Amino acid sequence: MAFADTMVAKLETLLTENVGVKSVNVDGTTIAYADLEKQYDYWKARAARASGARPRSAQIKLAQP
Repeated sequence: MAFADTMVAKLETLLTENVGVKSVNVDGTTIAYADLEKQYDYWKARAARASGARPRSAQIKLAQP
């Protein structure tokens, strides 16, 4: 299991156990619930990229309109 997958699992646990809470104490650090959601999105994307489930960049259309 990669580090990103570990972070996703840890954040999923924190988010489900602390629904409706404004801040959470994680490893001695107080984090706002909104920041947990942002971190979850970030690590979820990193884990998807590492597993090959998500492309590194979005597709870019080079054709002119």
